[in-house]
Amino acid sequence: MMHAVRRSVIATVGLVLLAFCGAIAIIGSSDQWQWTGGNGTDANIDLVKRVNMLWVLAELVGSKKARTTVLIQGNYAAGGNLEKKIEQWQKDTGITVQLIQKQEQGKNVYRGKFVSDSIEEAVLWFQEDDGRAYYTISIQGSARTGMTQAAAEGERIMKRVPARYGAEWTATVQTITSHSLKDSFERAERALQEWGKAEPLDRYEDERTISISYQTDYMGAGVQMKQGTANLQLAIHENRDKGETRISFGTPLIAGEY
Repeated sequence: MMHAVRRSVIATVGLVLLAFCGAIAIIGSSDQWQWTGGNGTDANIDLVKRVNMLWVLAELVGSKKARTTVLIQGNYAAGGNLEKKIEQWQKDTGITVQLIQKQEQGKNVYRGKFVSDSIEEAVLWFQEDDGRAYYTISIQGSARTGMTQAAAEGERIMKRVPARYGAEWTATVQTITSHSLKDSFERAERALQEWGKAEPLDRYEDERTISISYQTDYMGAGVQMKQGTANLQLAIHENRDKGETRISFGTPLIAGEY
């Protein structure tokens, strides 16, 4: 769930994209986002492994109807003919979704969507007045098959995209339980600690939500923060009207709503 009072803020690129992405967002920390690994390092090539780890955590504390979201975003200096810019970007990234021009908030944006039995892939590309192009690719899948294919597609893109496009990724697996907020948090944190060292770095809490970022010794590269390097985020939101609690595990931080 997106809270106006949340202490965390959205990273610079995510803030720009949020205006055009509807429900797609990146939940950041009060510190500036900075991957501790760059393109071609473990920050990018272990996406499948890390999403599988999130899935196991979700299975330990919730139902088997989990939803996976892989979000890739970036920006780069673009020049030349607009159609050629988009064509080149798609060629370099391997994005084959047809992009259609739309007017949103007085700006030309290009959107496309691909839907299969297991995943839904949504693409957004637009250019600012300063010539920089911004893009986001959201890949969502339900159940284990959707998780597997979403992670594989995200890793395929990250391995292919050239460093000049400044791509970064984040992934979330979200599940549901009937346990209370307090019980769900205790179960989730117990699962985190059983895997290894998980040191809390930043915490938000209100009567319905708990959100904590962690530095762990088992989730690989992360986001540099003042207190350390966050490579895992846990967020729990209790919906008392429905009698259910949503539990989200994200790496390095959560992609989407919680």
